Amino acid sequence: MKKSTMLKYLEYASLCELKAKDYKVFLFIISDLIESNEIRNNQNTTAEHLGITKSDVSKALRRLEKNKILSFSWVSIRKKLITLVPYDDDELDELISEKIEENIDRAIDDDWED
Repeated sequence: MKKSTMLKYLEYASLCELKAKDYKVFLFIISDLIESNEIRNNQNTTAEHLGITKSDVSKALRRLEKNKILSFSWVSIRKKLITLVPYDDDELDELISEKIEENIDRAIDDDWED
């Protein structure tokens, strides 16, 4: 993966409504995805390495999937293969622009409600 593309994934993730633990999990996973297009994830190992619970890892992965950052395919009953949702640079630029617009609209709406 090109460095510029990885930075766009990180920028997109930063604009999504994620929790701190979601970012920890994403940063841990993306470091492996830079070298390989897919990884097999062991939630126990990830949780242990990051100092969070397996439940936190599971919730983070679901939020990352919901935000269309990561995708999963099941390898076995307990193992899933994790990949980045495949976007090209132009698609990532468009997603980033949409998120910025959503965040601006939300901020304006919040100001009007106050």
